Amino acid sequence: MARRAPGLLAALALAAAPAAAQLRVAEVPIGGRAGIDSLSRLGFEVAAVRVVDGALRAVVVIDVAAERALLTHGYVPLVALPAPAAADTFRSFRSFDKPGVGIRATLAAWAAADTIVHLDSIGATLEGRPLLAVKIGSGTDSPTRPNVLFVATHHAREWVATEMAMKLIRWIADSLPRPLLAQRDIWVIPVQNPDGYQYTFTTDRLWRKNRRPNGDGTFGVDPNRNYPAFWGRDDVGSSPVPGSEVYRGPGPASELETQGLVAFHAAHPPVLAVSYHTYSALLLYPYGHRSGAVAPDAPVFRALAGTDLEPAVRDSVPQSSLTYYHPGPGWNLYPTNGEYTDWAYREHGAIAFTPELTSGCCVPGTGAYYGFVFPDDSGLVERVFRDNLPFARSVIAAAANPGVATGASGLTAPPERVETVWPEARVSVGAAAMGPTQVTLRTAGGGSAARGVTADSLDRGVIRTTWRAAVGADAVRAVQADGTGLQAELLTLGGAEPADTGWQGWSVSVEAAAGQASWLGSGDDTLTSPVADLGGRTRVWLQFWHRHAGSTFTPERRGIVQFSADSGRTWADVGAVVGAANDWYAERIDLPQAAGARGARVRFVTLGFTWWVDAAGFASDSTTAFEPPAQAASLTLSENPLRDTPVTIAWPASTQVARVRIYTYAGALVLGLVVPAPAAEFVWDGTVNGRPVANGGYLVVVDADGRRYRGRLFVARR
Repeated sequence: MARRAPGLLAALALAAAPAAAQLRVAEVPIGGRAGIDSLSRLGFEVAAVRVVDGALRAVVVIDVAAERALLTHGYVPLVALPAPAAADTFRSFRSFDKPGVGIRATLAAWAAADTIVHLDSIGATLEGRPLLAVKIGSGTDSPTRPNVLFVATHHAREWVATEMAMKLIRWIADSLPRPLLAQRDIWVIPVQNPDGYQYTFTTDRLWRKNRRPNGDGTFGVDPNRNYPAFWGRDDVGSSPVPGSEVYRGPGPASELETQGLVAFHAAHPPVLAVSYHTYSALLLYPYGHRSGAVAPDAPVFRALAGTDLEPAVRDSVPQSSLTYYHPGPGWNLYPTNGEYTDWAYREHGAIAFTPELTSGCCVPGTGAYYGFVFPDDSGLVERVFRDNLPFARSVIAAAANPGVATGASGLTAPPERVETVWPEARVSVGAAAMGPTQVTLRTAGGGSAARGVTADSLDRGVIRTTWRAAVGADAVRAVQADGTGLQAELLTLGGAEPADTGWQGWSVSVEAAAGQASWLGSGDDTLTSPVADLGGRTRVWLQFWHRHAGSTFTPERRGIVQFSADSGRTWADVGAVVGAANDWYAERIDLPQAAGARGARVRFVTLGFTWWVDAAGFASDSTTAFEPPAQAASLTLSENPLRDTPVTIAWPASTQVARVRIYTYAGALVLGLVVPAPAAEFVWDGTVNGRPVANGGYLVVVDADGRRYRGRLFVARR
């Protein structure tokens, strides 16, 4: 899909197609992201973007009227033959209604033959077909067992999604460890759009929507644009035009299919949910309604979905154009509204995902580009299932406590923390915890200030809540979220302002997340930071704000974040950025390898990618910026500098235990202990766990009887 493949016209010509089929696949030459957005505004669903002879082509499904609309707006579609015949004669795929082997008949047979497979209906369609839901495990519900939902085939033509769900039913029933099955209520809805799905087997293989008569000669509503959350927010994420592929319907939850699933969630609210689609090799999660919108539970979503460096799902289908499923928020592909996962997360708090199964490239042995028309090959369908099974297993396992779950890639959600320091302080805390009322700031000059924090409804997640404050001052050095114990300190900062010297590469843009400018990289280019001394620093991370113009359809065109601990002699990838983001959003990348680095550098690399970066800098969760000021009473040191004789650290007599801490000048804790009263001194030989500390300057802090005493000690052994 993302790389060069044989021409679509020649590929689809390999299969005969009846003249009666109305829908056809077309490739539309476009000029990048702007072309994708323009097609979305016209009501087209961009199924893929392919690179042919170095130029981009958007893959869309059209009829005669849609072809005319494209021509009217200056697009010249390269129209392919219709899809293969809509005849119910496939070996690997099964229609909904076919006697004996169809979806309805197969599920009924499984339920009759297997005591742990239970068949239910959550509603019916306009044409009278049941919305079938399968429960595997206990036939009763229990509040002690978390619900997990797998739903497939909102879009009728996406047959591989149906088979993924059917295979998952059998695997859960046959192979999921019984102790785990006994602890879950697992549901699978293989076909959420039965009318449209059956229509693809009898009339039009490429049909997408349901079969509602719209009253103007057109048919169908897109079920995955009909959910109440953010319904009709704009005409890019869905369309008000009935003939459009992404028609959202006359109102939120207007469709019987949508109403059935809404009622199911009310009765069986899932802790986690997965909505299978094809194709594009993506693993998407909320939010999708607005570019740059980051869900408060993003750390949990990332842990389960993985990252571009550590993905949760691999694509092993032969001749696939991609090797893994790109994980990211839904808007990373393009904005959608009225979509299922945004609604399930927003309304019920379900940690919900959309896998776009397979990268949709080529038929092995022929090179024919198949797109939605996945080959009728049971081995290839099984590959898709096996690729996605580890993620499905991790979702089932995570239902007990998603906040501490480990994903298929091995990632685990990080603890509560500060997400950014400047220009907006963002603090991620537990959703059930009392939120901070303000953040306290420290400036580079030692000044102090307070800022109130807010958390709007979109910042309140099931597991995490994001509290934020616009800190304002350009000289902010550190933030502390009052009442949480969370704090962080900026160690370096750069953002293309005149004072930000030492950065090399990229150009300067007047678009900025903060200040007056940001860096802008495009094509193949590199932005490199100056060297930073992180000696003595622990719990180091990188913060930056960014936006970018790319496409998940062409993930080889990406941005890479790299770190060097040796002043730039060697580099390691620590982050990757794929897709589009029209609005600024913040990023935090943990860098355990940066702890104590004397020659720390970061660089941002564009590979055929357009990328704006601002407010970038190293930060640490370990800081002494908020230590209270020292009292006037003195701290005495018997030796200074400490050479060969131990030093006696003494302070005024106290009636309670005294807390003694020794830090490096960079703020790293070297030694901490308590001294019981009435003793008021501590003898230190300059070692920690028997190992001598390095020569240099140290800060000694003693807290006793509510007072703080501070002194400087130098270690200078010969």
